[in-house]
Amino acid sequence: MARVGDLYQIWSKRKAITAFFPFAVWQEGCGEHRVIDAFFDVARPSGSGAFMWTAIGSLTHTLFNQASPRTVVLASPHVSWNSELRDENVVARWAAAALEIPYTEEVGRNVVDTLLHVASVDSLRQQIPVGIWAWLNKRPPLPPVCLGRSVGTGGKVVRMVRELGNTEILESYFLLVWSEWDQIFDESGLTEMHTSIREDFDGIGQGHRRSTFVERLHHVLGQLDQGAGYLKQSKPWLDEDDVQHAKGQYEKLKNTALEVEREATEILTRTPSKLTKIFDSLTWVGIVRLPLDVILCFPSPVTVVVPDSVPNFRTSFVREFHPPSLLHYLRARFAYDHLNKYLQLSPDYPQVPFVRAPPSYNMF
Repeated sequence: MARVGDLYQIWSKRKAITAFFPFAVWQEGCGEHRVIDAFFDVARPSGSGAFMWTAIGSLTHTLFNQASPRTVVLASPHVSWNSELRDENVVARWAAAALEIPYTEEVGRNVVDTLLHVASVDSLRQQIPVGIWAWLNKRPPLPPVCLGRSVGTGGKVVRMVRELGNTEILESYFLLVWSEWDQIFDESGLTEMHTSIREDFDGIGQGHRRSTFVERLHHVLGQLDQGAGYLKQSKPWLDEDDVQHAKGQYEKLKNTALEVEREATEILTRTPSKLTKIFDSLTWVGIVRLPLDVILCFPSPVTVVVPDSVPNFRTSFVREFHPPSLLHYLRARFAYDHLNKYLQLSPDYPQVPFVRAPPSYNMF
């Protein structure tokens, strides 16, 4: 049984197979694991989805309370959370089980698959513990037949992941659900993804994530280019229309990521840094070493009268420094140093005072 690979044959016998599940749970409770292991050997090749027979699925709530954490995690992707497990206590039991067992790739795959499935159910979405979303960062490879990935791209799901406010989790979510095995059926989800790329991953600091998106989407499109004949080997019901529709969706997502990247690059190349702009605008020639906690801070406009004998200065000038800025400071300090140098030749003219600002003053 463990080597059965025909998905249609497995699915046609699912009622008989899942009828053994309660017995397998009972056997496991008695310390016998062979029946439960045989059950998962058969269920695993079918991928995830509502594999459990409805008559058995209605008992899942009770069985989950009796089963081991491992059985809860491995069985969770095969039940229909939308119709059978509308209970927050079951969600809590599943989440607790996921934290109790050692991590393996299979465990991670089942937890993420179930998480996306549960998130697609309106009545259960808010019952998901916030901490369980961090499992997306493990990025386990999901199987071709994965109900969680298929239903977990709706607009409400995408919006909830965005509302977590964690770009690492959001990045991992996109990399997991963007797959050649599934198109994004919910157009609201696709629209939310485009919005997220523009708003959550814009700017210079997100360049590495945008590059990762482009690489992932390029890979997906490369797989889709091989056509339905290639993909049917793992998902027999795919047809060429499905492939072409998926290509159109993923090409648009890739173009959005590239467009945001171009916008960020243009901003970077055409906008000099704040310091570069400040120093480029200085008109006096000279190099002055200045402490950063000093600013020129006059409470009102100040008039300085300079004797006609002082070269390179006007007879008088008035400058108001409000609000103070680094540019004002540099210009004023340069003038101040040279002005007092000349005024020292005539003791009758007092030096202009410079006021020192508190160390916490933010000159920028």
